[in-house]
Amino acid sequence: GAAPLARRAAAPAARVAMATAQVAHYSADGTALGEVAVSLRTSAKPMYVVHRKVVNELANRRQGTVSVKTRSEVSGGGRKPYKQKGTGRARRGSSRSPLLVGGGKCFGPKPKDWSMKMNKKERRVATSSAIMGVLPRAIVVDDLEPTFAATSKTSAMMAVLRKLPLGMDERKKPKVVLIAKEAHENVALSARNIAGLTLLTMSTINVHDIVGATKLVITKSALEAMHERYPAPAA
Repeated sequence: GAAPLARRAAAPAARVAMATAQVAHYSADGTALGEVAVSLRTSAKPMYVVHRKVVNELANRRQGTVSVKTRSEVSGGGRKPYKQKGTGRARRGSSRSPLLVGGGKCFGPKPKDWSMKMNKKERRVATSSAIMGVLPRAIVVDDLEPTFAATSKTSAMMAVLRKLPLGMDERKKPKVVLIAKEAHENVALSARNIAGLTLLTMSTINVHDIVGATKLVITKSALEAMHERYPAPAA
């Protein structure tokens, strides 16, 4: 009747939820600037879509180029090793049998396309749900481009990270993911040689790195771009 049709029509909207969180805001020199509100589109079942996105990302990273030779592809083995009868040994028609050393591989791996398809809307809501899930261990910082306009030294990036509440001086180093809006050459050069630091941009953002981070650092411009790309639904 009309009731089941109404429920089915309302189902897509019910799968998306809205959440708001307050995240600490710092300048590049570590000065606390208060808090900023983060409100992104989230899934009603975030664990499901986030898991699907992680599986999708890891599958798409696989090259799928592994290959081994079967008995028909191994060189040699065309001559019968010994006569069929009278030796007391098992019957052999080829020295390249999978049962013999130097033979082919039985049911071995062959080149394969491991890529998985995921709809664009599902990918986006999975990413925004993952970001909202790790906000309790995230901070927002002012853009780093002015700080690194004239330097690309690793020591300069370490100085910035030590001024932020990330625990960079602790014995067990945290896994820090820094999300910037766009790639900046000096920022990338200063960050690439720091163990435990992963630099992402809005074009390379991925759920696998986000959920695996112990600390998430989002620049102010990247946060604005997130609000544009993953807007929370209207109340």
